[in-house]
Amino acid sequence: MVIDLHSASRRSGFAALVTLIAGVLVFFSGKFLLAAQCDASSKPALWRLAVKLEPGNVEYWRHVALAQQWDAGGDVQNAIHYLQLAARANPRSADALTELADAYETSGDSMRAQEAYEKAHANYPISPEVAWHYGNFLLLNGKQLEGYAEIRRALLVDPSMTSSAIDQCWRSDPHVGPILEKVLPEKTEYFRTAMAYFLAQKQVEAAVAVWKKERTIGLPAEISDGIPLVDELVAEDRVSEASQVWQENLRAAKWPRDAAREESMVSNGGFEQEVANGGFDWREVAVDGASFDFDSMAPHAGSRSLRVAFDGTGNVDFHHLIQDVLVEPGTHYHFSAFLRTEAITTDRGPGFEIYDPQHLSEVHTITAELVGTNPWTLVQADVAAGSETRLLRIVLRRLPSWKFDNKLRGTVWVDDVALTPARAASRDGSG
Repeated sequence: MVIDLHSASRRSGFAALVTLIAGVLVFFSGKFLLAAQCDASSKPALWRLAVKLEPGNVEYWRHVALAQQWDAGGDVQNAIHYLQLAARANPRSADALTELADAYETSGDSMRAQEAYEKAHANYPISPEVAWHYGNFLLLNGKQLEGYAEIRRALLVDPSMTSSAIDQCWRSDPHVGPILEKVLPEKTEYFRTAMAYFLAQKQVEAAVAVWKKERTIGLPAEISDGIPLVDELVAEDRVSEASQVWQENLRAAKWPRDAAREESMVSNGGFEQEVANGGFDWREVAVDGASFDFDSMAPHAGSRSLRVAFDGTGNVDFHHLIQDVLVEPGTHYHFSAFLRTEAITTDRGPGFEIYDPQHLSEVHTITAELVGTNPWTLVQADVAAGSETRLLRIVLRRLPSWKFDNKLRGTVWVDDVALTPARAASRDGSG
């Protein structure tokens, strides 16, 4: 399109039109900026000015409404009024509708609250926030099944809500079955969160139910998945259950078994496999002044041993290599292990301690300790399990020195740790 500006009148008219358009743009831009500045203010009067300047901006209405509802001496009815205006400004705003529903609920108007939630749900059927708020509303109003369905819908989109969802459902109805059947999607990440939640709450029966459900539906597992539950069952002296969970965990994780000494009760006694760090396997606990590693140079047997290096920075009270072993009450066992040391300083060196952590008076045995430099050396002890003993704890131990020059430096290698029934030990000649 070509505009003829040859005549003075046409040029004047065009200039006036441009000026008018520019003025309109400046006016609306200024109005927009002023409204934004008012909304960003800390003064409620300016928030109300913002909605007058920009009545179509749903966020400004929400700001005013929420301030009315939650400020000291809040006026929920006034908040409802502003949220109604917000919903009219944008009838498809999920935030405005869910906040309106919440305000209705706060005022005791459950019927209108449900209507607002249903409208938000219809507009945003895949919104995890809408499903979450609606699900919680349903739970609070005793509609568990409908609430579970909505919360499950939220979790399918946003797994980060899992812990909060379990907490809300558990508070509504402290039975784990509906949570496992109706709320949690059948994926490992949700069940790991559920396990952590129930163990943190000391709800061990619920945690066991989570584990059983995982195994029933065949979810994949890592060795670390079952360890917290095993450790908690051991702490409660429920050793048989802990053993069952551990065996299931080994199978589910396809964890390699150590077959070097079939009659030994110790798992991975030759350190040929990785350390599971819990359960009924070795546990390496970090401690200042010492470090752990595998060493393939000159093991006692097999392809490698475990090396613990002490850096000379402290008088280490070392009890940080541990394994819990299942045993039979009243049974005699023979413990054996091979240690090699290099330049272990001070008068106290590494050895082994074996005891019953649940019944300390029942069993307590220590082996010889090594200082200085020694080739592979057998350390051993006979251990009699008490009448209540079903678990023994094997610990690589170094007691603190009482001498002035007491900072521990040097290296110890550990290999071929075994605990065998006394009759087996006699047959293989190691007793």
